[in-house]
Amino acid sequence: MENLIETLALDNKNSDFEITHLGKQVYKVNSGGDEQVIEVLAVDIHTKTMTIRHNHATHDLIFKNELDLVLDKMGIKRAVENVNADIKAPMPGKVIDVVVKEGDVVTKGDAILILEAMKMENVLKADSDCVIKKVLVTSSVSVEKNQILVELEPASN
Repeated sequence: MENLIETLALDNKNSDFEITHLGKQVYKVNSGGDEQVIEVLAVDIHTKTMTIRHNHATHDLIFKNELDLVLDKMGIKRAVENVNADIKAPMPGKVIDVVVKEGDVVTKGDAILILEAMKMENVLKADSDCVIKKVLVTSSVSVEKNQILVELEPASN
């Protein structure tokens, strides 16, 4: 589920929120007496996204300011959105095989790992030429949707 947050609207309301860090990426948000506890699962500053868990449900938040909204309206994508910074699990599943290791150079379309989900094997591939920065999973490990499996960095020319 995606939730669009317009940061311009939040800028005017941020004094209405009280955020308390409870530990290990868990926060209590108080807004006008209404308290909610959230867990931050992932943050990507480059794409302005955050994945949180609230009431046992996972939510993908996309933060956009006025410039982002204008660019979207014009159909223009920012360059950073076109660069895949990592390989994430598209759905919950089990890692069958990790095809690469740290330091490997892969080209667009190369297999990175095989994920079994819903009794089907899915080959996750590189979206562009890149170097494997860090492999965060091993074979036989169960993963959650949007969990980062492999970190990538652009290939140097």
